[in-house]
Amino acid sequence: MVLALALAGGLLFNTVQPIQVQAEETSQQMIEKKAQIDAEVKNLEAELTQLQKDMDAKVKVFNQVQADIQEVDASIVETEKRIEQRTAILSDRMAAYQAQDNTMGVYLSVVLEAKSFADLMDRVVAVKTLMDADQELVDQQEADQANLKVQKATLDEKQQELQKQFQELQQAESEMEVKKAENEAKSLALQAQIASKQEEERLEAARKAAEEEAARLRALQTATPVVQTTKNGKPQTIVVGSGTGTASSGDAISTAKQFLGRSYVWGGNNPTTGFDCSGLVQWAYKQAGVSLPRTASQQYLATQRISASEARVGDLVFFSYGSGVAHVGIYLGNNTMIDAQNKGVVIESLDWWNKYLVGFGRI
Repeated sequence: MVLALALAGGLLFNTVQPIQVQAEETSQQMIEKKAQIDAEVKNLEAELTQLQKDMDAKVKVFNQVQADIQEVDASIVETEKRIEQRTAILSDRMAAYQAQDNTMGVYLSVVLEAKSFADLMDRVVAVKTLMDADQELVDQQEADQANLKVQKATLDEKQQELQKQFQELQQAESEMEVKKAENEAKSLALQAQIASKQEEERLEAARKAAEEEAARLRALQTATPVVQTTKNGKPQTIVVGSGTGTASSGDAISTAKQFLGRSYVWGGNNPTTGFDCSGLVQWAYKQAGVSLPRTASQQYLATQRISASEARVGDLVFFSYGSGVAHVGIYLGNNTMIDAQNKGVVIESLDWWNKYLVGFGRI
C-alpha cells in the first residue's frame, strides 16, 4: 500500500513527516522516545534477517518443485508418445478390419475356414486373443489419458502454490522494509529535534546565569550558532548519496555486460547460481564497490528519485506490474537498459516496458 502511495506521490521518504514533539517534553524524554524507536528498528532488522532465511529456504523449495515439474513434464511427454503409438496401432488394425464388411466378418471368415475341429479351436483361441489385445490397447489408452489429466492437475496445483508463496514473501518483505524505513526516518527526525531541544535548554540555563556572565553568553551564542543539516529548507532526515558515481556506474555496467545471454534464475544473485533482475544489479554494483540491498523494492527505497529527463547512464530504472516494485534494470542511456528477465540477461529498449515504468533512481 505504501509503495502504491509512493508511485502516486513521489519518494516514500518525502511523505514521512517530522515527529511532532510536545512543547513540555524535555530532551531526555525525546531521547527515550528515540531509543524506543531505535529498538523497534533493531527488532525489525532481526525479523528481516529471519525473513531472509525463510526466503532462502523457500528458494530451495522452489528449485525442488521446479525439478519436480520438469520430471512431470517429461512423464507427460512420454505418456503422450505411448498414446500416439497405441492410437497408430489401433488405426492400422481398424483399417485392416474395414477392408471387410465388418470386424466380426473378418473373425467369422477366419473361423469358418478351419479344416478340422482342432484347427477350429485354435482359430477361435487366436481370434479371442486378438479381440482381447484390441480391448487391452483401448483400456490402456484410456488409463493413460486419465493419468495424463491427473498429472496436469498436479502440475497446475504446484504452479499455483509457487505463485502464492512468492506473493506472500514479496508482501511480507515489502511491508517490513517500509515499516523499518519509516521508523528510521522518525529516528533521524527526532535526532535533529533532540539537538535543537538540547540547545534550547542550554540557552535557557545560560539566561538564568549571573548578570556578569551575560556578555560572555551573548558572545557564546554568536560564536556557536545552532547548526542543523537541511535540504530545501527542511530538516534532512536521510542521506541518499553524493557524487556522480560515473566510474562506479561504468564498472557496474561492464560487469553486467559480461553476463549477456545468461539464463534468468529466480533468487539468483551471483555468477554461480545465475541472476534475477535485482540480483544482477546488486552483483554488478558490488564489483564496482557499491553496496545495494537485495530486492527490487529495497533498491527502490535505497535510491534517490529522479525524473526521466534527469536520468543518466548507470541510474536504476524500476517497474511494477500492479502490486509494488517488482523489476529493475541499469539504465544505459538512449532509452535502453540492461536487465535480467525471462529471456535472460539482455540489453533492450524501454519502449515495451514504459507501460510498467515506476521511475528512475540514483545511487
